[in-house]
Amino acid sequence: MSAEPPRASEAGEPAASIHERHRAAITARLPGWYSPIPHLALPSAFGLACLLFAAARIHALRPVELCTIPLTLLAAFGFEWRVHKWVLHRRIPGLGLLYDRHELEHHVVFTYDDLSMRAPRELRLILMPAYAVVLVALINAPLALLTAHYFSLNVGYLYLVTSMFFFLTYEWLHFFYHLPPQSFIGRLPIVARLREHHRRHHDPRLMKAWNFNVTLPLFDWIYGTTWSPAREAAHDAKLARKKERARLTRPA
Repeated sequence: MSAEPPRASEAGEPAASIHERHRAAITARLPGWYSPIPHLALPSAFGLACLLFAAARIHALRPVELCTIPLTLLAAFGFEWRVHKWVLHRRIPGLGLLYDRHELEHHVVFTYDDLSMRAPRELRLILMPAYAVVLVALINAPLALLTAHYFSLNVGYLYLVTSMFFFLTYEWLHFFYHLPPQSFIGRLPIVARLREHHRRHHDPRLMKAWNFNVTLPLFDWIYGTTWSPAREAAHDAKLARKKERARLTRPA
């Protein structure tokens, strides 16, 4: 099932076969040179190296400086929620490629009923591009310098450690969610619980409104976007009321 409405030629075709046909078309476009092991290992090694580089330079740490860790994580969870909701599920001028890769490829291949990878090469449709870890480091380096300037060197290094830790956690958890649930990692209780949260988001009916956090669903909880039948019913009723008000106020 794709994020786009079925074409006329698909009318009456079973949803499962539509999904399989679209899935096959997307996976067939994966480049022949692609290798999943370097895609997973090299960004992880680079991110870990940045993390260890910063951690090794922390000296005479004061307890108050440790507040950097939860504050950075809080900002990261919020950033993840906002980008997922406002960028990856909307076509924004200049950022359309992100929408295409996420909603029209990732969400078409991996659905609520078919979330697991079938072949290692499908990791390309799950992980960020390999260069993303370099961009994350380059973006966070000046922010780390700013925090070091206004607070302390330890705060700057802790910010960099935490931001790279968050990136690695995001990538690896997302990878884990798309492993078969009967695998060793898939059976881990914490992974199984978070995977179910993510799986709900892969329901095409729910993906634009619910379960946007991929790591810890903190901002889904804060903003009330953790899916439940009651929340969905209330959300649908609110939309229906808005549509009715718009209809009543529309000029004749």
